[in-house]
Amino acid sequence: MKKTIALTFVLLLSPLLQASQSFGPAFDFSKSAAVTVAQILAKPDRYLQQPFTVQGKIDAVCEKKGCWMQFATGAAEPTFRLKVKDGDMEFPISAKGKTAYAYGSLKAKAMTLEQSKTYLKHRAEEQGDSFNASKVTSAVTLYQFEPVSVLIE
Repeated sequence: MKKTIALTFVLLLSPLLQASQSFGPAFDFSKSAAVTVAQILAKPDRYLQQPFTVQGKIDAVCEKKGCWMQFATGAAEPTFRLKVKDGDMEFPISAKGKTAYAYGSLKAKAMTLEQSKTYLKHRAEEQGDSFNASKVTSAVTLYQFEPVSVLIE
């Protein structure tokens, strides 16, 4: 009876005790040197020319193929997505809410004014905010991180 209770207890706690998950080649993540999404978005040009480690809280994951995940950003900031080629890595949907470290490079995607309006409208709808296209007067640049290795804790 005691063994059954102990086994049941371990099985119930096992999802809470899951180890970290890693994707891509083995990499020694220097968590103390990791850059936050806020730091990157404050001065993105500083990060475009060199590989580095970014840290963030996962707030969305591709539900079809697990080929991207999105780190949380402020409401006024653009999204910050980590994207891999389909099949290179498959991020689990269960990663939402967890902290991740990714080593790779940052790419910039400049949008036209019309693309920016469409993107910002979609973002406002996702967050339940109102949107006024006439207030968008300049184009937006989106930043996408292309990881080589990822660690989800």
